[in-house]
Amino acid sequence: MGKIMASAANPTFSDRFLTFINQHCRVGVPFFAPADPVLLAVSGGLDSVVMVHLFGLAKLPFAIAHVNFGLRGTESDGDEQFVFQLADQYGVPFHTTRFATEQQATEQGVSIQMVARTLRYDWFEQIRAEQGYAGIATAHHRNDVLETLLLNLTRGTGLAGLHGIAARQGKLIRPLLFADRIELETFAAEHNLTWREDRSNATDDYARNRIRHQVMPVLQTLNPNLLHTFNTTVERLRAAETLVQESLEQTAKGVLKTTGGQTIIDLVRLRTLSEPQFRLAEWLRS
Repeated sequence: MGKIMASAANPTFSDRFLTFINQHCRVGVPFFAPADPVLLAVSGGLDSVVMVHLFGLAKLPFAIAHVNFGLRGTESDGDEQFVFQLADQYGVPFHTTRFATEQQATEQGVSIQMVARTLRYDWFEQIRAEQGYAGIATAHHRNDVLETLLLNLTRGTGLAGLHGIAARQGKLIRPLLFADRIELETFAAEHNLTWREDRSNATDDYARNRIRHQVMPVLQTLNPNLLHTFNTTVERLRAAETLVQESLEQTAKGVLKTTGGQTIIDLVRLRTLSEPQFRLAEWLRS
């Protein structure tokens, strides 16, 4: 599989972007090949606009998808028009759709955020499959990873919830996880990029916003290098999770037996192992 070359000495932000992609172009599980078009999920905000520009600079083939959730009236329509113009500027295909998000949330009895997430990812996958795009790229970055971990901790989580957001999950890819919000803002300023501001991001109406505005600043006063050190911690947590899963798979062979469509658990052997309750809970997840 080919790789996109990045400068080795004094890497620029664009170089780091390409390096991050290359590190995930592994044999058998490619991030995406240089010639494969990727569907970029673009809201019109800073993060997704930077992602579009990076793909453009790298001359990677892509298309843009935008969801109008209809939650902010004319502002939502303005976002859609902005993203349409962005796609036209880069000369790439543009896909858009609208949802009655609030109505669906009321009918289903769940939060607007939950409905919006389900709607957009289902639609992104539909477009990807129909048009043959190699993957779906979202503009999550390092700040999002830490915020997600803190949210998971408040709700209760296992090892999987401690490493936040993965760089790849099936056809879903996150090529900006090498950078933090400040770096994205700096890059955008250097390249004179414009974007749309979502007013809801400035409020504390949502749990993530409260963590972003109230918790993160306190943590960064304790450790100004928080995002860098946290990135190292995430990598260690992912490695630990891999080792745990390998151990669970190995010990399951001596404790679990499937016969006649049923799984039999040998409780005697299970009790001889360390952390039997944890092992049992993990096995029962599937």
